[in-house]
Amino acid sequence: MKDRASRISGIAMAGALLFAACGAAMAGEVADKAAEAETLLQTGKSAEAQQALDAAVEAFWKSAPLTFRNARFVDAAKGFGDYTAHAGNSFAPSANLQVYLEPQGFGWAEVADGYKIAFSSEIEIRNASGQILTRSATPALFEKVSRNKNREFQITVGFQLPALKAGDYVLVLNVTDTTTGRSAPVELPFTVSG
Repeated sequence: MKDRASRISGIAMAGALLFAACGAAMAGEVADKAAEAETLLQTGKSAEAQQALDAAVEAFWKSAPLTFRNARFVDAAKGFGDYTAHAGNSFAPSANLQVYLEPQGFGWAEVADGYKIAFSSEIEIRNASGQILTRSATPALFEKVSRNKNREFQITVGFQLPALKAGDYVLVLNVTDTTTGRSAPVELPFTVSG
């Protein structure tokens, strides 16, 4: 029990420092809930402290912009954190590509079975000078329903490269959280080998 309390205390302190560093705009609710978690923990109420800490993290999550803590080319992806990274960023002409993303700062829509996470993603391929060479005709859609407000969600986008000449390119994924309307681009440079 002491190890759990120490872990929660460490998380609460790290969270409080993180929230303090985020600036005054978010500091109110987030910092208040983190301070409440620390106070509850000091009085031996670890379950209530965990709930307060969860509320602080949720307040932070809702205020944060849509970002990606992990974005990379992969050879295979089975789930969150379960992927085989592609070695480098070089591909054969017309190769099949997969991109793995871990978004954060997304929203949840309440549905009959719990909470739905939903994204759309559009693909662009640009040359080295930024000119758009091709883009997807329709966005790809990604959804998951969970009984909890899950923060571990991964998106895997797969597609075949068009016939490109050997050279350097940039893959741009324009990802939109359909619940909040927040969007963020992901840019991954890659090379088509000759």
